[in-house]
Amino acid sequence: MDELLAEFIAETRETLEPLAGEIVAWERAPDDRARLDGIFRFVHTVKGSCGFLDLPRLERLSHAAEGVLAEVREGSRRPDKALVSAVLAIIDRIGELVEALAADVPYSEHGDEALILALEKRSAPDEADASSLAMAPLVPAGPRAPARSIRLPVELLDRMMAGVSDMVLARNELSRRLRERGNDGSVDAAFERLSTCVAEMRESITRTRMQRIDGLFSALPRMVRDLSSELGKQVLLAIDGGDVELDREMIEMIRDPLTHIVRNAIDHGIELPAERQAAAKPAAGTLRVDARQSGNQILIEIADDGRGIDDERLVQKAIGSGLVTRERAATMTRGERLELIFSAGLSTADQVTAVSGRGVGMDVVRANVERIGGTVDIDTQLGRGCRLTLRVPMTLTIIPALTFSVGSELFAIPRGAIDEIVRASGGSVVVERVGNSPVARIRGERVPVVLLGELLGVESHVDQARAILVVVRASSGERYALSVDTVQDHEELVVKPAAPAIMATGVYAGTTLPDNGRPMLLIDPAGVAQIAGVRASDAALPAQSEAVVDVVETVPTLLFRACDDAVRAIRLGLVERIEDVASSAVADVGGRLRLSHDGRIVPLFGCDVVVPDKYDRVRVLLLGDGTNEIAYVIREVVDIHALSPDCVPVSEPGPIAGVMLVDGMQVELIDCFWLFAQACNPIASAERPLCLLDSDDPWMRDVLRPIVEQAGYRVAYSGDASERAGAVMILSADRAAPAPDEGGTVIRLRANAEENGRSAGSIYRYDRSGLIAALAAAQGGR
Repeated sequence: MDELLAEFIAETRETLEPLAGEIVAWERAPDDRARLDGIFRFVHTVKGSCGFLDLPRLERLSHAAEGVLAEVREGSRRPDKALVSAVLAIIDRIGELVEALAADVPYSEHGDEALILALEKRSAPDEADASSLAMAPLVPAGPRAPARSIRLPVELLDRMMAGVSDMVLARNELSRRLRERGNDGSVDAAFERLSTCVAEMRESITRTRMQRIDGLFSALPRMVRDLSSELGKQVLLAIDGGDVELDREMIEMIRDPLTHIVRNAIDHGIELPAERQAAAKPAAGTLRVDARQSGNQILIEIADDGRGIDDERLVQKAIGSGLVTRERAATMTRGERLELIFSAGLSTADQVTAVSGRGVGMDVVRANVERIGGTVDIDTQLGRGCRLTLRVPMTLTIIPALTFSVGSELFAIPRGAIDEIVRASGGSVVVERVGNSPVARIRGERVPVVLLGELLGVESHVDQARAILVVVRASSGERYALSVDTVQDHEELVVKPAAPAIMATGVYAGTTLPDNGRPMLLIDPAGVAQIAGVRASDAALPAQSEAVVDVVETVPTLLFRACDDAVRAIRLGLVERIEDVASSAVADVGGRLRLSHDGRIVPLFGCDVVVPDKYDRVRVLLLGDGTNEIAYVIREVVDIHALSPDCVPVSEPGPIAGVMLVDGMQVELIDCFWLFAQACNPIASAERPLCLLDSDDPWMRDVLRPIVEQAGYRVAYSGDASERAGAVMILSADRAAPAPDEGGTVIRLRANAEENGRSAGSIYRYDRSGLIAALAAAQGGR
């Protein structure tokens, strides 16, 4: 009997919270017979189980609800707000009694008869009845169980996941030792099989911790209904993406932040019906909650069509609260003003209510999200609404991170907290001393510098002039730069809690072990900001000196080791992320290497053949131009530099745009323009205009032709072209003019940079821009 009772409690818990949302949806659509049948089946099942298990109170309550719902199904009673409220109150009481059973504690019988009486009334309840319907909130329900399942203690799943994490760490250590030992074909093959098994086991056990996010969303309809009724507002809730899966622990960590954001949207954002109609809006506001997967992150968007955030009013509140000075407020950008919403102790509410107004909330929301390696973004338009986006990793145990060194010690930091990486000696960076503290001016913006070595008591191996600055953004908008010695790599790291004494320092978020086998600590950006005394406001900094020379423009550039072991560079702005993918996802199809990734097919560059089977994983750069996406295979990330946008161009178009000098080494710069041009559908050759080149000049055939083709022309040669009419012809300056019947435009190229009498009106053969302009003019400016 105890096992049956435990089964009854578990199943009832699983159904209760989603059921409350179903009842609210049924209230909006009373003719939805499917929802009504589902609600009826629940109370009918509870009634039958209670009779068998000898639970008379639950049986009496469920029987009363079943009778009323039966009348609605028969059409003898129409569901109204009073009836729905009474049914919800019965469901709440059933949930409370189930929790009391689970805890084996007594529960007062007071109020049961009032609930049943409210069900039987045909009109709206009076105030006394309304007070009796005020139930305590439900305990959040667990995930909906699959059709075939067994229940496992959460502690067992946690131990299994911890064991798999240890296996991954052991596999990394073994891999390092095998690399040090040298190649042994038989051992390497066995190790690769072991690695595959470990990866599959890790993925399988990770999936056991995953839940559909609709378990998180199911409480929102009831909450929105109750809160909008309390505030006298009309709110339509739209939810999408409930089938997205997220780690069970992550769901619990973002439950409170999501609840607070939704409550804020209804209380602060959506206006009263009269205000909305006066502003030419529908009387009912709309609140959208969407979830979707993007790479290894889950994006949760909460958007409303309310009044939006008035950044001017926000600044005035911040000045009144002493958070910023008037001088600092006058220089803040709009983005910086909106960041004030996350400041501790700041509230835009005019009065304190039971819902909000105490200045405690959004700062905690951001801190909680950042604690799990996520970020919170805000976008708003005054009078149009507000949208907050939570970006959280799919799981807590494995997060993307950047590894770096200070002295002989290795550290990691969540990748989501990093804004950019620059060199202290870069052209766009000037490090100054303000009092005893260093401050970096990066492209005119000043950010405090935290000398991580000094903060942690680790001796740095480089001087400040040669340090690397990792610019991070912590909670409440603090933006500062960590001064480190070298940047190592971007990695997916297994994160575990550190010893209590280490965690108590407030600087670290956990410990991890990368592939090189050296234990490292994960830096907590918010903790470092607090310990170092970094503040979001830099009003105390002195004005910029007029004697400082103009800042030299630089571009963040990623250096990597390619498949042929050459070090190459690519502009960091085009790199959306770095991921390790299965080699089985690479295939040579349609005359091109392609990668199957996240349910889509993207062109793959960086290697000429399909990745050999002996490599079970390959590392790729995923590049995006805002519309298209391509992948580029690499071996490893070397470094990130702030480099000049200029380079020495190559003579022919191709995957290499030019050559750059980086720390005395010549490095090829990837031509992303060429890569995307190859990946996208080219213009059909029949639609390209014709350009005739001199067939007797090898330079035109070998050097000039790629430039002309890149400009959008088909190329033919004089003497073998059949479409001469109207074609553009390129000749050397000393060549005779074409026959009159050949027509078209003639562009002459000279071999010398200086023009003379014989080459008047010609273009220097290596003046690329001049040639492109002449070709454009030949097409009428196209």
